[in-house]
Amino acid sequence: MSHVVLLGPQFHHPTVGATLRELDIVGPVATITAGWQEWESEDAALNRQLGGTSVPLRLYQRSERVWEADPELRAAHRSMQDDLRALHGLYARQLEPAAQTWVDLLDADGPDHLLQPERDAALQAIQRLDAHLLQRIGEVRADFEEQTHVRERPAIAREREEISEALARVQTVVVEGGHVAALLNRILLFDVADMLTGKNLLGCAGGAMLLCRRVILYNDDPAIGRGHSEVALPGLGFGPGIVALPDAAVRLRLDDPRRMRRLALRLAPDRCALLDPGARLHWDGREWTGLGALGVGSDGSVAAWERAA
Repeated sequence: MSHVVLLGPQFHHPTVGATLRELDIVGPVATITAGWQEWESEDAALNRQLGGTSVPLRLYQRSERVWEADPELRAAHRSMQDDLRALHGLYARQLEPAAQTWVDLLDADGPDHLLQPERDAALQAIQRLDAHLLQRIGEVRADFEEQTHVRERPAIAREREEISEALARVQTVVVEGGHVAALLNRILLFDVADMLTGKNLLGCAGGAMLLCRRVILYNDDPAIGRGHSEVALPGLGFGPGIVALPDAAVRLRLDDPRRMRRLALRLAPDRCALLDPGARLHWDGREWTGLGALGVGSDGSVAAWERAA
């Protein structure tokens, strides 16, 4: 039986090694640290956590070799990234007024039989925007793959073969965080997601976010703007029914039930999982169990994770 484990940030409170031991997971462990970008190879501390058995996949370094060997693919990839950034800009322009309208309706006074249908409609409008963005991201990425025949390009094929051989020797993969977009880009570039099926997967912070079906940007006290959460990226979908929110105590006003209720309603039917340092959520194929993780109720309450929502 394979496991999916979502962990909080590891920098000050590393728990990945202890988690493997508690789950009795043994053997070499592949590591994906592409989110660290140019610091990808600075993984000595992680390797110690894993008992010196890590098998680094070095996806970021591999992508740099590909760009050097195939400048045409690099240019096409950069063009795709430009398109994706433009899409996010268009999404943000629509999201801000839609989200603020919904907040204003939630705070409005008046007969519930008149207000509630409008509140529901406003929320549905935001959720449609979120879904549309993910659809458009998928279309842009599909166009890139079709136009470049990326999997058939020799530089990609060489790296994919090595990655596949490395993953064939392990049953467990740790996905670290960092720059989540860079991490996802490298996983998709080498089509690594399919190679992860059936393996034990441990996601740390940003890696935990990516193992879910959506990556969310959230900050209740941003330097600019009103702190409306945004969909950022599609995830890999290994963690069903969950939105992972690392460092929640720093980024969210957990003591403000109204804001937390809005977050829970916005991201439903997925359930908000708050993963601060030391927290853990474990999927055994049937249910999620938590250790130090918090969940957000539909009423905005924040409490220790329970098996059922």
